[in-house]
Amino acid sequence: MTNLDTSANSNISIPPSTPLSSLLAIAGFAVGGIPERKAVNILNKKSGALLTVKVPTMGDVVLVTDPAMVRSIFSASPSLLISGRFNAVLDFLYGQTSMFLVDGAPHHRLRRLLVPPFRNKDSLASYAKIIERVAEDVLDEMPVGSPFALLPELRHGMLEIILRIIFGISDEARLAPFRVAMTDLLELSTSYSASIRFALRNVISVRHWGRLQAALKASNTLIYSEISRRRGDPLTQEQDDILALLLRTRTEEGELLSDVEIRDQLVTMLIAGHETTATTLAWAFERLLRTPNTLARLSAEAQTNDHEYADAVVTETLRLRSPIPVFSREVAGEFSLGGYNLPKGTILVAHIAYIHHRADLFENPHDFCPERFLDRKSELGAYIPFGGGLHSCIGNHFAALEVRVFLHVMLRRGLFVPDRKASEREHRQTILNLPARGARVTLLSRKQRQPMKLVATKGCPMNK
Repeated sequence: MTNLDTSANSNISIPPSTPLSSLLAIAGFAVGGIPERKAVNILNKKSGALLTVKVPTMGDVVLVTDPAMVRSIFSASPSLLISGRFNAVLDFLYGQTSMFLVDGAPHHRLRRLLVPPFRNKDSLASYAKIIERVAEDVLDEMPVGSPFALLPELRHGMLEIILRIIFGISDEARLAPFRVAMTDLLELSTSYSASIRFALRNVISVRHWGRLQAALKASNTLIYSEISRRRGDPLTQEQDDILALLLRTRTEEGELLSDVEIRDQLVTMLIAGHETTATTLAWAFERLLRTPNTLARLSAEAQTNDHEYADAVVTETLRLRSPIPVFSREVAGEFSLGGYNLPKGTILVAHIAYIHHRADLFENPHDFCPERFLDRKSELGAYIPFGGGLHSCIGNHFAALEVRVFLHVMLRRGLFVPDRKASEREHRQTILNLPARGARVTLLSRKQRQPMKLVATKGCPMNK
């Protein structure tokens, strides 16, 4: 039974751990995908829903694989669980005032400021028009008749969306240098060995660290220049991009946010929202092109004003191929979970990918079946691609919108096939689960870009 007893008289304890189980868990995480889930399954059967992994430089990391315990983590007091060291290693990149790294009142204030534009229906409808234009542009640049990796094309599209909606940049003369600087920063910060280099940045990888610092300096120069320019522009008071919102925002004391605070939130949204959304969209295509009935049904819906099935496709993609396989919290005060009274400093890691593949939670869990989400809501703690609780992803609705609109545009005009029948394996890069070959496809044909009369249809038969 899970509880949140924090009595000072309770005995401090942690779940069991052995050197072999720790080695298996760490090796599984390094590889990712199916081997990672198999490793967690072995450990789960041996030790139950809680297992301690001894991680060098991190100490005790408790792996959580039970939805009820995940719910307890979500509902815990913010004074007991904080974002912790797993996120803090990226403070040099996100910035010390990033909402990913702060807790308590500062975090609550930032959520209160940033959630509305990402959840408001009018704002999302306005953003959808921009996303659709970008999707059309990306599709028009794709080669016809030759295999190519879809993921790099989608990364380009996601960056365009962020620059236009988050940063509010529409002028091509200003977009060009931002594209160069942000692309360089994103490529270096999400490279294969980035997480290890970040953790050991004062010891090794001086060359890589220098390149990343240079990219960070170049991007910061552009961002601070844009903040300054927009502060002096009276039109900022009327614009609805996220930068404009942050520039208009005042604290409880009536003070405007500082340039540093604004920069940190912009970079956080750039890095957190770019690769994860592009990866989700790439996985959606990788699965769709190998599930013909699902592809046919979504292609038919793309010719209409409906999006119910596309929403289910996005939800199922995030279940089956969560771009980020875990989320973490650090115990800030004695915290009781699953009968153990965890000491301060213990890191809790909920394994999203493993939970999403549990057969007792999802029928035929390894199948790509969007229909499972058409007539049911996922159980809290069982479906957690965006985390949960006070540190849940604020951009979940916006990310789902990006993927859905891109899917509709690309299937409305393009005829895609996979370059081979075999599924692409999951490939671990930093903390992300990527398609190993970048979701390689062939665009057989592309219709001309023109307005279409949308006619409602019920779509194609469901998967068996």
